[in-house]
Amino acid sequence: MSTSILEIQWILGRGRERKMQLFYTTTKSRFRTTKKLAYSAEYDDGKGIPMTDPETATENCDSMNVVFIGNPGNTRQCTAIIGNFESYHIQRWMRANDKGIDPSLPLEHKSRGIASNGRSNFYAPPFNNQYTKKHWSMLRTFLENVDSVLDELKPILKKVSRNNSVVILTCNHGQSALLVNFACSATRRGFDLGNILVFPSDLETKELAEGLGLTTYYDEKNMGPLPSGEARRYGDKTFKAMMYAKVLCVLYPLLLDYDVLFQDVDIVWYKNPMTFFHNETSDAFKFDVIFQHDGSNSVRYAPYSANSGFYYVRANKKTQYLFTSLLYHSDLILTWDSHQQALVQLLAEHSSLFGLNVKVYNRDTSMFPGGWQFHRKHSFMKELVKGKTDSYIFHMSWTENKDNKLLFLRQLGEWYVNDACVGTTVHEILGGESSSVGVAPLVEPCCAIEPLFSCHYRDKPSKLPCKTSPPIDTNGKSFW
Repeated sequence: MSTSILEIQWILGRGRERKMQLFYTTTKSRFRTTKKLAYSAEYDDGKGIPMTDPETATENCDSMNVVFIGNPGNTRQCTAIIGNFESYHIQRWMRANDKGIDPSLPLEHKSRGIASNGRSNFYAPPFNNQYTKKHWSMLRTFLENVDSVLDELKPILKKVSRNNSVVILTCNHGQSALLVNFACSATRRGFDLGNILVFPSDLETKELAEGLGLTTYYDEKNMGPLPSGEARRYGDKTFKAMMYAKVLCVLYPLLLDYDVLFQDVDIVWYKNPMTFFHNETSDAFKFDVIFQHDGSNSVRYAPYSANSGFYYVRANKKTQYLFTSLLYHSDLILTWDSHQQALVQLLAEHSSLFGLNVKVYNRDTSMFPGGWQFHRKHSFMKELVKGKTDSYIFHMSWTENKDNKLLFLRQLGEWYVNDACVGTTVHEILGGESSSVGVAPLVEPCCAIEPLFSCHYRDKPSKLPCKTSPPIDTNGKSFW
């Protein structure tokens, strides 16, 4: 058995370089490259590890194990490669306790979710807590009703699908103002809403969505028990409960062999994103799942940092089982306060186990911007508000609650909902008239012809200068 090493270096752009070392382990080293390079890779010629391009370095590989390594905690990190029975998981060893890194401690096997401050991001749901039994109860309801739900969905999906795909949203009444804004902004920009299916979790939201011309399916048995109020912050009880709806509304169409573009309701369209995902000449067409980048590179979202509020899924046996597995892991969603965190870990496992092809666009891409750009990349946001980017959507993520989302969208020039339609019902809007009057009776009373702009915080992106408004962040500097 012999081991040889080559180093690859390539340019990432903006002056950044990245190097990768390849370790060849074979019974006999056989390089089809030049003799000089082969000798340098196999033996120590005193000139260090030889460097070459990716194609030359990998031409001798019948298979290749790729290990992604980062050091977000900026710790003194080592990597050990040990000969053993083949493994596709990385063990994490640390000198740490629940207070953080302690160099005086021995190296011990830890969860990969332990951060440098000692906090654990991944922990098993204890059997005796409320979440495990709640998960079992919700799963039992799903299993008892899934066949009838799929039968009811078949004619609906056949009607709304385009190119065997559908745009899926889910919402409760507490977040309905954001759903109304998405529908109003899309309508005023001339987009066809016929490809959209909304899974409301209450009747009030169902009526609002249908009043705006959207198709709905109300899964009363599974989603009816979910709360109708708004989440006040990320991870609170209402937030966690609605994450279950985000699992089911994607799983159902996949089980019926429809591709799904799932999006949160705090999104506005500049271009129809379906045109991007349907482009067969694009490199993205070969991937099973394609995600917007979350923006956060914390260990809890490693290794993908996929945003679970905007992604495209191609229906096949790999993705069907991915989201079936996510349903089976709903106890983790409840325990970890995050649908996204559980999904990212399943993406990593299913990519390794089943060969699921996962694509997460770099957070610097201009195609699918969101809260990271809004709060951290003001230079990009100035180009966006001027209409100088090639963005398909904007996602108002990274924002604590609905109230702030509404204010941020208003000052960004992306709010299209008249005040009378914010947080109200169809009965209140139409004054008792039936919502069946007209094809979309809420468009005229609810959807402003032009966006409703107002200033709120000078340190956040705005369509027009808001220099006289207060900052929302401590020591926040003016955006303009």
